[in-house]
Amino acid sequence: MKDENGREYSDYDIDKLIEEYSHINRNDEPEQVSQPPKEKKKFVVHIDESLIDSPQSVEPKPQSGGIYFSNYPKHHSTSRVQEPHAAEHKGNMKKNAAKHEHASHEDAVRKVKDGIEKVGGKAAVGFLAFILISTILLSYVGITCLGDMLAINRSDENVTVDIPADATYSQIIDILKDNKLIKRKGFCKMFTKFRGFDEGKYLSGQYYLNSKMGVEGMLKDIMAAPVTAESISLSFPEGLTATQILEKLEKNDVCNSAKVLTAMRTGKFNYDFLNDITDNKNRFLKLEGYLFPDTYDFYVDADPNYVITKFLDNFNSKWEDEYDKRAAELGLSRDEIITIASIIQKEAANSDQMKVISSVIHNRLNHQADYPTLGCDSTALYISNYVTPTVGEAQGSIYYSAYDTSAIKGLPPGPICNPGIDAIRAALYPSDTDYYFFAHDKAGNIYTASTFKEHKNNLVLIIKANSSTD
Repeated sequence: MKDENGREYSDYDIDKLIEEYSHINRNDEPEQVSQPPKEKKKFVVHIDESLIDSPQSVEPKPQSGGIYFSNYPKHHSTSRVQEPHAAEHKGNMKKNAAKHEHASHEDAVRKVKDGIEKVGGKAAVGFLAFILISTILLSYVGITCLGDMLAINRSDENVTVDIPADATYSQIIDILKDNKLIKRKGFCKMFTKFRGFDEGKYLSGQYYLNSKMGVEGMLKDIMAAPVTAESISLSFPEGLTATQILEKLEKNDVCNSAKVLTAMRTGKFNYDFLNDITDNKNRFLKLEGYLFPDTYDFYVDADPNYVITKFLDNFNSKWEDEYDKRAAELGLSRDEIITIASIIQKEAANSDQMKVISSVIHNRLNHQADYPTLGCDSTALYISNYVTPTVGEAQGSIYYSAYDTSAIKGLPPGPICNPGIDAIRAALYPSDTDYYFFAHDKAGNIYTASTFKEHKNNLVLIIKANSSTD
């Protein structure tokens, strides 16, 4: 007989082993190997050792190196026989159980950690998203509130605001909000109340405000410089220059002419017809030509920007879409049409002559190789009579050189007056002629010619006509 290691046993050896084995005291339990105390874990797999040393009658399974009998005595609850390898087997089972416990613990911890990481990761992302969105919203609200208070990143575009009688500061702030001059009316009410604006008296009238002033500045402007209820009606005929209009406004206590002129030069007025005009340092006034002649009602001691807007709004309402199409057909811009119309307005003795004079101007512009200049005296007179007295001789001479159509080619830098609708339509729809010259006698009669020779003959006739009226 051989064991698992290949060692061969004789019958003698077997008998001897049996004899030795029979002397073993079955009540003597093998000495238990003490195990170090296990570290306390959060997750514990409990091994019930009583299940290993079960009191049930079970035949022990063969272990390597041991000799077993089919009629091996049953286990007893208080006494049992263990073969030499039983203790080792029990120790191995405990070790395996410990390993299993440790592995189970690690697996449980790993699963818990994974779960925490997954749940915690989602929660962290959600929390960070909440913080980010909240920060953005709070920052936006804070920035807009500061913008209303300090006029940060605000437009300087002017808006006409009507303040009703007996309006409270709260109602005025509502009006500012409705006109998009502020963004956070709740904050503005709280801030202005803290600053004492709720105790101020606000007078009715029209104001020209912009959000660049800030809510405090707008309220101060309304309190400090109210527009009175007193008004005046003024008529402005066709052909007046900007300086003539300003003089009339000041004379009738509407506003100071110097302040209006400054507002014309520095103010920003959001109109398409003005935005299309290219900057030109030789142009006296950008708004010249767009102060539409008409009858207006103004408040006494009105805001300059408000007054200017009245004129510009009227021009904008008079200009029709078909005018843009016609200007494009002529190959001219809107500003060039107004410039031509202003010359027509100044040169024509009456509206009947306008389309004929317009034909002369267009013919010359279309044949600049033969007629490079317009030769209209009104352009030079505009500088001499209205611009130089305002800006002085030095600057006036610079403008004169730029506007004198007897010397320059084509049109001047800008309009020379504010034309009416008849002159504008004449500029858009000139008569169909071959005239290149025109002149007037003292009575306002017009003389036209196609050639310079004809024009010279007309000059002789004009001299005779003027002599007869002296």
